[in-house]
Amino acid sequence: MAKYHSRYRKPKKPFLQRWLPWKGDSAKMVILKLFTLVLLAVFLGCAGYLVNELVILPAHADQTVDELKEIYYHVSSENETGSSGNDDSQQNDSDDAEEEPEMTDEQIRQQIKQLQKINPDIIGWIKIPNTVIDYPVLQSSESDPEYYLYRDYKGEYTKYGSIFLQAGTALDGSDQNTMLYGHSMKDGRMFAQLLTFSDLDVYKKSPVITFNTAEGGGKWKIISVFKANTYKNQGEPFIYNISSFGSDSDYLDFAYQVYQRSIINTGVDFNENDTMLMLSTCSYEFDGFRTVVAARQVREGEDPAVDTGKASYNAQVVYPECWYDRYGGSMPSWPDTFEEALAQDKIDWYTQP
Repeated sequence: MAKYHSRYRKPKKPFLQRWLPWKGDSAKMVILKLFTLVLLAVFLGCAGYLVNELVILPAHADQTVDELKEIYYHVSSENETGSSGNDDSQQNDSDDAEEEPEMTDEQIRQQIKQLQKINPDIIGWIKIPNTVIDYPVLQSSESDPEYYLYRDYKGEYTKYGSIFLQAGTALDGSDQNTMLYGHSMKDGRMFAQLLTFSDLDVYKKSPVITFNTAEGGGKWKIISVFKANTYKNQGEPFIYNISSFGSDSDYLDFAYQVYQRSIINTGVDFNENDTMLMLSTCSYEFDGFRTVVAARQVREGEDPAVDTGKASYNAQVVYPECWYDRYGGSMPSWPDTFEEALAQDKIDWYTQP
């Protein structure tokens, strides 16, 4: 009997006949094959999507930024050495990017001008040490203020977008508050690491921001890390993207709001002659939430180093109202204005200019 079965064993069906509905298949077999093909198509589609999202798109985004880094930091190296053809200079480009060499305003202008030959909308470069934040900054026209929200410096679509300056903001010093925006990507790119600055240890590792523009270079000491809501049903929103103020009193009232909302007391002082920089990104505690890192420019002749030993968590931080509804506690009581708080000796960050 065994010999009979081995002699008359059924030949294997061709590959396509085994996987595709075929003439002579039973209805049950046709359904099974169709179901298998659907599952295979779903699997391949999901695999392709994940490869695209996790590998191809991030790599393309990195490559796009790296194209500008090579120019920006190479110009930096040339400025430092005074040579454009030295092999040692080219080998040290990556070191210059890490060590962030000190440069004059004129050297920085030349860096940005090189980038503006590629796209005149490139107005600067931002870098925060110990983070991945090391990006060109672009600015579009007021007629299309969010042009770079989902575009790279080439104008091509990317979910990563670009770091961009608020449209209409002047970089000649006439505006007191400069706003930069960027996505908070789940893979940690763009401005995502701003979310970690509410951790005191993270802040202590990176208390100074470098933001260079065509108008010159600058370092900025972080003064505040705060959460902001954008929907009125979460509490009255704090309008933080104001670029200029009618008086010193108005500006100091604004700074007072920035300081009392800070999760961290940075110990960095401030006065009405200082210029402010804000980095804003999406936060995910609530719908429409933002995390904002605010800094002030290092003054002329001031040491850019920060004594982070003075930093601590703010025991009276002001969050949006919805924060207390979810996490408990109550909003701390602060005087209404900067002048009142100063008179009551509740401000330790203000110094006379």
